[in-house]
Amino acid sequence: MQENMRYDRATAAAYARRWALSRNPAFGDFTELGGDCANFASQCLWAGWGWMTEAWHYLSMTDRTPSWSGVKFLRRWLLDSGCAEVCETIEAEPGDLIALWNGQRYYHVLVVVRPGPDPRVAAHTHDVLDRPLSDYCPIAQEALHIL
Repeated sequence: MQENMRYDRATAAAYARRWALSRNPAFGDFTELGGDCANFASQCLWAGWGWMTEAWHYLSMTDRTPSWSGVKFLRRWLLDSGCAEVCETIEAEPGDLIALWNGQRYYHVLVVVRPGPDPRVAAHTHDVLDRPLSDYCPIAQEALHIL
């Protein structure tokens, strides 16, 4: 975990709102390479933190970590690094992530843009903004509260 880091939830959520239905040209698009959801979630985290690490970064499509662009790797890095902890979805705040599980693997990650009993989310691959979490039908979901 970065020393003295501060996560600006409002900035992360504003970034999600700005780029949910389009692509930031500063980053590649992984939609045709298995999905762009983790890349988008990482961009939102980066906007909220303002830093990258050796274990979680994007410099180009060929110079990036799996934790930047892969759902299972992003989830694992967030938890192992102490940058996030699991919480209930009703406790999720703007800028937190929700990972979806299909019974075999974490396959999609969403960014919370509006909290509540049925949080509203933004995501890439199948681009959405303000979509209710209840619209998704995973076997399980895991909210990751960014610390």
